[in-house]
Amino acid sequence: MISRITNAYIQHISEFPKTVLNISLNELKILENCKYLLVIHSITEESLRLTIYPINRQNIIKITLFGGNLSNKIFKKVTKILQKFQVIHTSGFLKIKKHLFFECYLNLSLSEEKSKDLKASLDNIKNIFKEIKIEEIGLKNI
Repeated sequence: MISRITNAYIQHISEFPKTVLNISLNELKILENCKYLLVIHSITEESLRLTIYPINRQNIIKITLFGGNLSNKIFKKVTKILQKFQVIHTSGFLKIKKHLFFECYLNLSLSEEKSKDLKASLDNIKNIFKEIKIEEIGLKNI
């Protein structure tokens, strides 16, 4: 028996803005224990990618690193920092038009004491990147 990794359907582009996405969450057993969904979307000129994570908090931290040159030293430093925290999602290191980008979502809020450790750790590598941004992603009211 071959199990399915993905599902797909084709829809006319003119109908897409009016549609509800045809996605079933019934197969996710973890939803029984979670109250929220973290919805991450990535848009390029060629595609839109959605990633959805069940979570149990209404606030999480997003880290964005920009600039610098990717090296093993930088990779190891960032990895060492993130090992102390629960990573929900990461973009990985991306090089776009000579610029280095990295995004990471952590199961942590700015109000937690542990976020001070994160800020201090990122301050130690601020000279490596042009910009380091820490922001809290919160519950969206629809």
